Amino acid sequence: MITTVAVRRAAMGLVALVTVAGSGCHRAERAPAPLMPVLPRIPRDAARYEIDAVDDSTATFRVFESRGLRVGLSAYAVDPVHRDALVARLTILRRDSTTATALVTSQVARVTTDHFLLVPPPRRAWWRTKLFWIGTVVGGAIGAGTTAAIR
Repeated sequence: MITTVAVRRAAMGLVALVTVAGSGCHRAERAPAPLMPVLPRIPRDAARYEIDAVDDSTATFRVFESRGLRVGLSAYAVDPVHRDALVARLTILRRDSTTATALVTSQVARVTTDHFLLVPPPRRAWWRTKLFWIGTVVGGAIGAGTTAAIR
């Protein structure tokens, strides 16, 4: 048998459900998008190379004694006159003992020999980082200590 109290509770629950569900329908207006475009962030430890020659779609530069430069890495052409403004993005195609060639993948302006290439260092594998090994040692020590304490 349904009592008046049960009907009132069901009605109040239905009103609360509709109120909560309806509050999600009206969203606050978002702030307008920024007028400045989002620029890529080039790491500060990027190696800097002077461009020796520029063809239609490639740039050649000397690598000196750089060991971290590999085929497939991304590079950025910047203009030093305009406070390292981004000129183009490149990808390393070839590397010899003395020179390397990079392909222009996108550009804001034409790449010239007045520009410089910034090549960020390659990412290290996760198992070669110090943080991984510190975590492994600390986790092992905590696990061994907990096991010894339980026994």
